[in-house]
Amino acid sequence: MNKTKPTVLIIGGGAAGVTAALALSERGFAVTLCEQRGRLGGRLIDCLDGEQSAGGPIPPEPAPILLLGCQTATWNLLDRCGTAPLIRSTPTVGFELLFAADRRMRFPRLWAPGPWHTLGGVALFTALSFRDRWRLLSFLERTWEGAPPLPQNLELQTADAWLEETGQSQTARATVWNPLSRFLLGDDLKTVSAAMFATMLKRCFLSRQRDSAVTIPPTDAEHWLLAPLRARLLRTGVTLRLNSAAARLVFDDDRVAAVHLHNGETLTADWYIAALPHSALSALIPERIVTHFAYFQQLAHLTDSSALTVHLRFEGRLRSPRLVLLAGRTFHWIVSRPLSESQEEGVWVSTVAVGTAEALERADSELIQIAQRDAVDALPALVAASMSTARVSRKPRAWLSLRPGTRAMRPLPRSPFANLLVAGDWTDTGWPASLESAIVSGERCAEAIVWNASAPAARQYGERLTADH
Repeated sequence: MNKTKPTVLIIGGGAAGVTAALALSERGFAVTLCEQRGRLGGRLIDCLDGEQSAGGPIPPEPAPILLLGCQTATWNLLDRCGTAPLIRSTPTVGFELLFAADRRMRFPRLWAPGPWHTLGGVALFTALSFRDRWRLLSFLERTWEGAPPLPQNLELQTADAWLEETGQSQTARATVWNPLSRFLLGDDLKTVSAAMFATMLKRCFLSRQRDSAVTIPPTDAEHWLLAPLRARLLRTGVTLRLNSAAARLVFDDDRVAAVHLHNGETLTADWYIAALPHSALSALIPERIVTHFAYFQQLAHLTDSSALTVHLRFEGRLRSPRLVLLAGRTFHWIVSRPLSESQEEGVWVSTVAVGTAEALERADSELIQIAQRDAVDALPALVAASMSTARVSRKPRAWLSLRPGTRAMRPLPRSPFANLLVAGDWTDTGWPASLESAIVSGERCAEAIVWNASAPAARQYGERLTADH
């Protein structure tokens, strides 16, 4: 490493690690990023380079990546990469719901300042009964005004219990709120904490009108995020070490002294960022460290939610991307996007089920059949279209499960060791485990290192001023 600059070693090439590397290299640090696989991306990518399925190429994401207007850190990063104009040129979509009886309903999108666009939309949303709408309007208005404030114990109860307390009927919770919970938080209403559900409702629906808009990128993340980020990292001087898996962190008193790689190498730096899933981080920490610090002990109490995605290619035509939330079905939401990499007609449809580990055990043929049926029900334009490609992606540990009490166990970036920071979408960012959370985490780690690296110089300057006077 270049010793003329403060050095940083980042373990993990997912969104959090890459974001931290870019932020630090742009501020003059000598950054080395180690990634165990042969490409950057972490959880954003699923298949190996060149992997194919019967019928042709497949999307590399384990589940389609959608962008909400309220995810400001993600949009800021895309601005820096120069790809935000491409994504913003894609028409935004609203929330559609498909009920068990094939009844479809689109949440009205009103062009009004926040939160009136949501309040007006709720009033017109006939998927809810008049009684549910009235209770919901009263609740949203009180929440927006903060009178009374949200209860302090929301983190200790489920979103389902909280919504029941607010007067939402069982039908409303099952057909509207549960699909929304699975989409926003990756799990069932009866599983996720009320605090995180309420936070996401406020962010998406009780702020600016554009915060609830959903953008479906026209291509996979490799094109609009990972490739531009990799090029920018190389331009700023980041050393990329692919196929370099960390085996163990070496501790010396109150600091990390080195990182041992599986290939036998030992790397050292002034600062270290562990940008890994919580289970992978735990494997790098010696047992004596884990038993001594609650910061690392609590990682064992974090649990993950599953994700099951079936990617389908139809040889039909859809004019624009679509997002449909499903109620009472095997899959929980569907995303479609027209093919953009060629002039031929076609559409990718991804059907996603989250938080249902039992669905992972079903055979591929059965899942593909169910996914095809749900896709055609949700998108009637595909009724006459032929399906040419299908692939099943199973992720038993897709993202952090946001059960009641989880927030207290999500670690802050600063570890008990002075030069070790922890990054990842599962850390305490105030967001669900998502791309936005990973980017926020990486930025906070970079800010902490920049502040600590500049603190000695600031102290010396203050001491000189004191001496002069």
